[in-house]
Amino acid sequence: MVSALDSTRLISAQYALKNLRSSDDSSQDTQNLSAASILSSYGLDSSSASLLSNNALSGLLNTLSSQSDTSDETEATGNGAAVTSASFMSMLKQQLQDAAAAEGESGKAHDMLAALEAGTLTISDPTQGVSVAAWDVDDPDEADTESKTGMDIDVSGWSDFLDAHLERGSDGTFVKENGSYVDQTNDSNAYFGLIGSDYYYLSWPQAA
Repeated sequence: MVSALDSTRLISAQYALKNLRSSDDSSQDTQNLSAASILSSYGLDSSSASLLSNNALSGLLNTLSSQSDTSDETEATGNGAAVTSASFMSMLKQQLQDAAAAEGESGKAHDMLAALEAGTLTISDPTQGVSVAAWDVDDPDEADTESKTGMDIDVSGWSDFLDAHLERGSDGTFVKENGSYVDQTNDSNAYFGLIGSDYYYLSWPQAA
């Protein structure tokens, strides 16, 4: 059953999501400020400066908004196999390249793209119970690779997974270093958001 706290978070998330999706009408300014406050209380960046940050915000709010009494009973399905395919890796690389072009000379997309090409980018989907090391489909050594075997991880909802992985500061907000969240399980950089039409968790080593 959803607790009172979960219900409050859900209502807050739905309200914030409504504000994020509102029109540019100036009459919405006050509501948008309220939405920013709600996002801040979740430890999330409400700035519109970063394409990837906005995707992460939208993804997390959508996830919270879609939670139900049965959210903890999610079962793994065959759909999770897509993340282990070359077609997914091709889509991922194209999306990162587009995001990097939008960022300019540096940013999270550049870092993730570099990690992808170096073979150090990991993609996880706890709703399907799978995690896989990404690979560069343009690498000649991977020319014949159609898919790879992923690693089984515990099946869980996104809220539980993010709470378990994303580091929080003393004020309760998610910690960010150099613009990326921090995975407290291994001190790597982290990103959560849309890849294609689904949500994924990406992590990669912090720069030395």
